[in-house]
Amino acid sequence: MAVLEPKTLIAVLVALVVGLALGAAAYQAVFSGGQASQPEMQALQEKCSVGYGLLGEIKERGVLKVGTSADWPPYEYIDPQGGYAGIDIELAKKIADGLGVQLEIVDMKFAALFQAVQSGKVDIVIADVAMKPERLEAVDFTIPYRCETGKAIIIKAEDASSYTGFDWLSGKKIGVQSATVEEELANKYFGGKAEIVTYDRVYPEMTIALKTGKIDAMVAAPDVAKLIIAAEEGLVIIDQIPYFGCSTVVVPHCAFELKKEVSSIIWDLIQSGELQKIIDQEMEKWLQQS
Repeated sequence: MAVLEPKTLIAVLVALVVGLALGAAAYQAVFSGGQASQPEMQALQEKCSVGYGLLGEIKERGVLKVGTSADWPPYEYIDPQGGYAGIDIELAKKIADGLGVQLEIVDMKFAALFQAVQSGKVDIVIADVAMKPERLEAVDFTIPYRCETGKAIIIKAEDASSYTGFDWLSGKKIGVQSATVEEELANKYFGGKAEIVTYDRVYPEMTIALKTGKIDAMVAAPDVAKLIIAAEEGLVIIDQIPYFGCSTVVVPHCAFELKKEVSSIIWDLIQSGELQKIIDQEMEKWLQQS
């Protein structure tokens, strides 16, 4: 995993603040008698119905509702005591503390998270969500809190000696988590050549499928892959799919103040080194539990 360099984050934060100012100004202009057609006003109202003024609602409520998919260790998972744990859970706690409210974790399938934040079922989503431009049509992002290079391909150790590269996967079954970057990349590189099998949860569901021969390989984030093979005998990381991407906190459209506050909290955690400490501690914790 690579945390963004400070210079890069400064540029992102500047762009964020400018975007916040312009976005908030545009919204206020429309609803204070600015020039806009009725369809435009209706579209903007619908787009902003959940997010606009959300920070105030959260503080009045006293609770931050965070959506996640607790099947993605070490980022979010269920610990042996039945509680939510992981890097993203700890980040959620820091954000709630920074906002001065209590934290409520709402666990669901990854594929349901974006609709949940659009509908107001949750206030934000923290689930190792990749910053993809097309997702901005449905939701908005804070500044990124981590970046990574490559996606790991995991196979059974007994198959490692016969692995010859991507061509080895032709005609085989490859497991991915549904509605993720991993699914997108698997279809890009292996679609039409291999069968892409989707799962709701990477661990243990998809991992068990690999170990029992229901699939021949699985694709996962590199840090997640390392932890899985450390916890499960007989599996190896054999290759990686080219990729560079960053993870972010998801907020609804027009949640200008909330986006700014959460981004500021993330920025402070990165600058102080506290975020990296959380990442290191949570990885070690998950390994020890496994």
